[in-house]
Amino acid sequence: MKKTIKFILGALVLIAGIADAQQAPVQITTTGGLDRRIKVAVPPFVAGPGMEAYSPMLAQVVANDLDFTGLFTIVPAGQFPPGFAGMPTEIAAIDFGAWRKTPAENLVHGIVRTEANVLVSECRLYDVPEGQQVIGKRLRAESQWVRLLAHQFADEAVRYQSGVAGVASSEIAFSGGQGKVKEIYVADYDAGKVTQVTKHGSISIKPKFSPDGRKIAYMSYKDRYPWIYIFDRQTGTSKVFSKKPGLNHAPAWTPDGTRLAYVLSKDGNTEIYIKSADGVGETRITNNKGGDTGPVFSSDGQQIAFVSDREGRPQVFVMNADGSNQHRITYQGGSSYDPAWSPDGRMIACIVEKDGEGLELWAMNADGSGARPLTQSVGSSESPTWSPDSRHLMFQSSRSGKPQLYTATIETGTVRMVGNLGHLVAEGPSWGPRRQ
Repeated sequence: MKKTIKFILGALVLIAGIADAQQAPVQITTTGGLDRRIKVAVPPFVAGPGMEAYSPMLAQVVANDLDFTGLFTIVPAGQFPPGFAGMPTEIAAIDFGAWRKTPAENLVHGIVRTEANVLVSECRLYDVPEGQQVIGKRLRAESQWVRLLAHQFADEAVRYQSGVAGVASSEIAFSGGQGKVKEIYVADYDAGKVTQVTKHGSISIKPKFSPDGRKIAYMSYKDRYPWIYIFDRQTGTSKVFSKKPGLNHAPAWTPDGTRLAYVLSKDGNTEIYIKSADGVGETRITNNKGGDTGPVFSSDGQQIAFVSDREGRPQVFVMNADGSNQHRITYQGGSSYDPAWSPDGRMIACIVEKDGEGLELWAMNADGSGARPLTQSVGSSESPTWSPDSRHLMFQSSRSGKPQLYTATIETGTVRMVGNLGHLVAEGPSWGPRRQ
């Protein structure tokens, strides 16, 4: 166990409503090996008057978040102490002697109540063998934002155990819809609080969150032609970013959010360009007979991974951000598409299509070494995007019969369906930053 650390963090938070708390049953596949996950018990929160509906919901959100990380495994209620009837209101009354006889190594104690018509949650994580608090958060919010209380506490629990905060407070953007109309949607990382952000009545696809999460770049046919737009989440408006003749697509933000790389076909084949987010200073950085597309920046902004068919089949290449030193990094056989560079800069994910096989998700070191598949020929996988902590990849897959979103945990190989998006077809995800 780690050394005991005691601290209380306070914050005013924003979050989605409680109606989205229920999650669809997850579909999980995982590789074998010794289970080193920390066993954590998450009983229902202690509820103040009128707060009974929040008690099991908040506990379930925390449990789902911790389970998702691959660092924790949830102790089922049937393994709680015999005769367990709920957590006590007073911290001193927790019976750690009884909890030491269970599998739990960590224990979550949560309280939810109202103060002056504001919902208040106090969450603590305990080291069961030591009987000591290791982290705590006291949060205040209006009821419609309550889920983020649980998400942010889960992120701190992950930070304590691993040194890097979790991703429960992050959001995802994706293209969804039915029939011929596709709009851009935003949701919690677990598909809670799904919100439609564009209403173009057209085809809008491939959203990309800005690094601060305030804007979303995407391609749309809303004005008849395939142009790139930037949606401002604060104003609720979209502005054209690129509308050159031919195809305008595949926007990718620099890590500082000041510029975007993107793809144009105005010169006869697809080439990669860069200009500032305000539309000034367009510069072409590729120029060859093959088609170049799918740019994505490294975490330091110094390099770009992209796709080119200059050698025949599409493969992933890397170049400096000014277009120099272009070199191929994928040699898995077949074709490779959709590069995604991890936020920590260490890895690149892509989609590999081999003859006679499906589209599979792969991950490799940033120099192309150590490549390995993360999916095993179950439907077609496309459009990978990394979590903020570089521990997970989200991607779209047709394994359920229609495009839906899934995650793959790098360390464990666990693959899960992302929540329950209902009737929506979900494509082209972008994993946004954590929310404060």
